[in-house]
Amino acid sequence: MKIFINYWNALVCSMSKARLGFALLAGASLIGCASSGSALQYYLLHSTTSPSATQYASAPHRLLINKIVLPDYLKQRGLVYQTSSTSLHIATEHLWAEPLDEGITKSLKAALRTQGVMLVTHNVNAKDINDYLTLQIDDFIATWQGDIILRGQYIIKHTNDSQSANDFEYMLPLSTDGFPASIEVMREAINALATDIANNISSVQK
Repeated sequence: MKIFINYWNALVCSMSKARLGFALLAGASLIGCASSGSALQYYLLHSTTSPSATQYASAPHRLLINKIVLPDYLKQRGLVYQTSSTSLHIATEHLWAEPLDEGITKSLKAALRTQGVMLVTHNVNAKDINDYLTLQIDDFIATWQGDIILRGQYIIKHTNDSQSANDFEYMLPLSTDGFPASIEVMREAINALATDIANNISSVQK
């Protein structure tokens, strides 16, 4: 315990005040492992206030999502915070309410809807599908530098069997520390990805 306290004090001293709150939140989670259990907190990536349905100006472009590939560190329920260039902290008391790939799918579906693209998550008649999407996430995380990083690659396969692979990377600043604030910015990153995907589809159609 003494070694942990010395390490934690050194870590806090190395951080700016703007990031101290986030560090304290992560530290509280670590200390919680050694004390009696605190109440678990669950978080949703997708917003429940998004409209459940939207009237499209014309027939929507139907995009079937084949799969989402996540790195191993995102395949568990604990929220992840990058504490240094080489270290991650996985929270034990701050958890996703659903698997992250489901949260990403729901967020992306709502964001694409505003772009006139209908994200289809189950098999339907092939004639009703315009394109197919595979999404690979390399990183999706809040960092000790005070930002959210979303990077990876998406592949769109068209019905004519041509396909395009597109790398993406978004780095959005956190104005407030803490997991709730970081999730709000994560939603902004998903919105940016949806805009890029919709623009890619639009450019191919022209």
